[in-house]
Amino acid sequence: MRLIGFTLIGLTFSVVALSGAGIYALMSFTVARRRKEIGIRAALGADSSRILSSIFARALRQLGAGAGLGLLGAIAFERLLEGEMFQGHGAVILPIVAVIMCTVGLLAAWDPARRGLQIQLVEALREE
Repeated sequence: MRLIGFTLIGLTFSVVALSGAGIYALMSFTVARRRKEIGIRAALGADSSRILSSIFARALRQLGAGAGLGLLGAIAFERLLEGEMFQGHGAVILPIVAVIMCTVGLLAAWDPARRGLQIQLVEALREE
């Protein structure tokens, strides 16, 4: 029983780490693709909080959609198994997992967003 517990814990941490890495890669790609737009916004006088909010808004939309679909899938699976998956604790476990995954996603999006603030207009325009 102890081996199963350690295996589940290891798998859980692996899933969280892979999810964070995937979100980091997606946000890095998004910021790189929007490099010119972010540089122009900064040159026109947009403050850093507006630039950060535009970057995080996209991350939050994607995380919210993923958490919502995951919750719907887990609820459907729980009903299919007639309450055996979470043993009646699904109403507590599922929102906690959604909050943890959204937190991991926002932490993974922080570094690409920070790098997005350092984009200069001249560098962004010179790339093309």
